[in-house]
Amino acid sequence: MSQGPLMVLDSAGLWFRAFHSVPEKITGPDGAPANAVRGFCDMVAVLVEEYSPTGLVAALDREWRPAWRVELLPSYKAHRVGDDGEEDAPESLGPQVGAIREVLGAAGLAQAWAEDAEADDVLAALSARDREVLVVTGDRDLFQLASATTTVVYVGAGMKKRLAYSPQVVAERFDLPAGDDARVYADYAVLVGDASDGLPGVAGIGAKTAATLLREYGDLDGIIAAAGDPGSALSARQRKAITEGADYLTAARGVVRLGGRAFDVRFDGDVDGRRGPADSGRIESLGESTGQARAIGRLVEATAVLDEV
Repeated sequence: MSQGPLMVLDSAGLWFRAFHSVPEKITGPDGAPANAVRGFCDMVAVLVEEYSPTGLVAALDREWRPAWRVELLPSYKAHRVGDDGEEDAPESLGPQVGAIREVLGAAGLAQAWAEDAEADDVLAALSARDREVLVVTGDRDLFQLASATTTVVYVGAGMKKRLAYSPQVVAERFDLPAGDDARVYADYAVLVGDASDGLPGVAGIGAKTAATLLREYGDLDGIIAAAGDPGSALSARQRKAITEGADYLTAARGVVRLGGRAFDVRFDGDVDGRRGPADSGRIESLGESTGQARAIGRLVEATAVLDEV
């Protein structure tokens, strides 16, 4: 079989989305919620069936809020920190995350992570491989990974509205400069900000203005240079906003831009995403304990094609 695309999953994003999109009344025999397990397995099965990858890797957060990012920008995800210092997440999701990871392992599917890194960093490293890659996520920041060989499959609006983003689609959707890759999206995200990640953006610079400036000056470095050039076409208000936001811009692009740091990506499973031997006993046991034998079985069946690579 010829090498097809490598599908890499923003795993935490998918199981959070599954948890919130499938009712908590979906439970196991013990009455514990199993909605995230069902939703995650169903989502991945649908994606594999649709895109026919020849490799699958589930990327994991080793650190959901790495210290080096917080050092750059203290507000980064600060509003998500719970009283215990960990991520403030639904209480019933934690046990399901453990079950999902067990399902992935039992099915022989690869999982990948890196020290001091988020899944985003792992996805950036995997998307840099010399092969076709499909990045599955609900996080728009990952649009920056779109390139001639990487397509971002965005599920942020729901699975039924999923859309594949190439660099051309990113440029058209956000009115950004067209190119062979979508790295400029990271600069757009820095300028506009993202409250969900604790990024305030530049005061007075909205989506339309950010896109206009990037089309005019190419990237964030070009905009900053224009702010320091009295002869540039920036308005006084724009010049003031960029100049006063200089410290934020420097810090935030270090946080948002992916691929600038080298990480030692580690794998539990095959580095090319080929499926290892499935443990039928564990799969059956997990199906019984979660009450999701059908969904788990569908995932195992859909990913069986990865054995044939």
